Amino acid sequence: MDPSQARALLQRRVDAYSDELCDKMTRMLDQLVALRSSVDDATRPAVDAALELFVHACRNVAFDHSFDSRPGPRPRPQLIAAQDQASVDAVVDGLDTLQRLCDQQGEFQEWVDALNNARTYWAAATYVQHARATLT
Repeated sequence: MDPSQARALLQRRVDAYSDELCDKMTRMLDQLVALRSSVDDATRPAVDAALELFVHACRNVAFDHSFDSRPGPRPRPQLIAAQDQASVDAVVDGLDTLQRLCDQQGEFQEWVDALNNARTYWAAATYVQHARATLT
C-alpha cells in the first residue's frame, strides 16, 4: 500500500470518529513523505524503509481489516547522511511521541476489552440468577 492509500484510511477514521491518534499519524505520514523528497540519495533508503513500516502502523491504527501482519524483528539503523541528520532527528522525535501514544491507546483498549468481558460475565451472572429465580 502506498502512503496516499494509508492516508485515506486514516482520514476516514478522522472524519468518522474525530480520531486524534489517526490525525497525528496522518501528520507524521505527511512528514515522512516530505522528508523522503528532501533527503540525500544516501539517506533515501532509510527513509523509504521507515515510510514502509510507518504505512503498516497506519493500517493497524486505522483498523484496516484487509491487513493482517505483525511486526518482525527490530530493524537495524540505516545510513543517514550528515546533512540530513537534523531533519531525520526531528521526525524521530515525532515517531517517539507517536509510539508512546500508540502504546497508551493499546493499554486503554486492553482495559476496555477486559471491562467488556467483565460486563459479559456480569450479564451472564444476572441471567443465571434470573433462571434460578424462575425456579424457586
